[in-house]
Amino acid sequence: MSQAPGPANDPTWTLVLAGSRTNRPDILDHFKRYHGGWDITNKHYWASVGFTGAAAFILAILWFVCFGLAMIIHHCCGLKIDIKGKESRGSQRICLVLLLVFTCASAVGCILLSVGQGQFHGEAVDTLNYVVNQSDYTVQTLLNVTGYLSLAKTVNVAQFFLPSDVKDDIDRLNIDLNNAANTLSLKTRQNSHKIRTVFDTVRSSMIAVAIVMLLVSLLGLFLSILGHKNTIYIFIISGWLLVAVTFILCGVFVIINNAISDTCMAMGQWVDNPHAETALSNILPCVDQATTNATLYKSKLVVNDIANIMNGFIGTYANANAPQGGNSNYYNQSGPLLPYLCYPYDSQLRELQCPPQLVSIANASEVWENYTCTVSESGSCTSAGRLTPDMYQQLVGAVNISYGLQHYAPPLLSLQDCNFVRETFKIITSDYCPPLEDRLRMVNAGLGLVSVGVMLSLALWIIYANRPQREEMLAKISSEFKGRGNGHNISIDVASRSNKV
Repeated sequence: MSQAPGPANDPTWTLVLAGSRTNRPDILDHFKRYHGGWDITNKHYWASVGFTGAAAFILAILWFVCFGLAMIIHHCCGLKIDIKGKESRGSQRICLVLLLVFTCASAVGCILLSVGQGQFHGEAVDTLNYVVNQSDYTVQTLLNVTGYLSLAKTVNVAQFFLPSDVKDDIDRLNIDLNNAANTLSLKTRQNSHKIRTVFDTVRSSMIAVAIVMLLVSLLGLFLSILGHKNTIYIFIISGWLLVAVTFILCGVFVIINNAISDTCMAMGQWVDNPHAETALSNILPCVDQATTNATLYKSKLVVNDIANIMNGFIGTYANANAPQGGNSNYYNQSGPLLPYLCYPYDSQLRELQCPPQLVSIANASEVWENYTCTVSESGSCTSAGRLTPDMYQQLVGAVNISYGLQHYAPPLLSLQDCNFVRETFKIITSDYCPPLEDRLRMVNAGLGLVSVGVMLSLALWIIYANRPQREEMLAKISSEFKGRGNGHNISIDVASRSNKV
């Protein structure tokens, strides 16, 4: 068997992908360093990636506990901060300005979050679709080869067939090709479905958080301005919980960011070492070498066998000047001799140049059409020609099968030596990874603005809602005037009485 060129003849070696980047503490291994490199099927890899979001998760817990305790102390002990006194007006203005600033920051964060998550989801889905499309192309290439090999078994030109042993080899080869295609398709679809589910869930969470946080920020601002002390506490509790959720989502996006960056680095390293054994075969594997070599070998052999069938028919029937009368090879054929089909490969299955006196598979159908004759009802030629229309159609069918095998079998080389996978990963790292990382940075910026804006607004809501209201100020002023008025009347009455005395 002639081995297809490529590195598959060399023993494979294992490459640790993104080893420097994935050297993180492993939560599942008592926080020991993880040294296994990028591997989406390894739970220890995901544990090490999950550690990168630990800071945000710890911050969420601290915020939840500390602010919760502060609220309990405020409610139980009656500790509060009021804006009263001589400088209350200036303090109220500063508090209002800060509330407006923090609310605007939260609104901008919600906008960044909404826009960023939409763009990130679009880029992520485009990347997934590209990988799936490349996988589908590979699967379709394999299925095309199996389809043409199956058609080759049906070649029949004037009772000329492929040998039975060749048909048996085709059956066995088709089983291997179908298994390879099914495995590739199933693995790609399963991984794509899992990743798409994660992205869809994260997107729904981001949309919900952005909408709710924006509403809480605006309503909290309005209620604090209007001085609804009781109602504002509902929004303070809601904001307290939502800020904790936002910190958790920040941690989740840090994990996603690191996982995507790990994947992009792993793909870039594999592009430089495309024949090593790596975990990237879980995304888009190369096709098995033995299957590919057997397919290429058998395809070339079948193409030569089909050419042998057609040339045998041409020599035995079309160009035979058989005598009339009881001869099955005679159908009143006449005229110039039909040119033979050149063999595409030699005995070693190396490509051959087609001599000028022979026709190639590419132009045989067009040339042979000039040698067809018109036939009578008995099937004999009534005009000059070497082929009846039925014979011509049988030859064209056999030529098309040979052309299909020549066209679809060679691309298997790019699957075997991983050129196809290498180009796929190279395009992903250059065209898809940078936009994904930019969108993630926008989402993280939005989450940070929302978290900080709402977090700082919570305390100001309490302070600003507890300021002296206009009614309270009017009542206080009125009481002061009444007190002063009563004292003035008493003094006048005493003075009048003294005058009378």
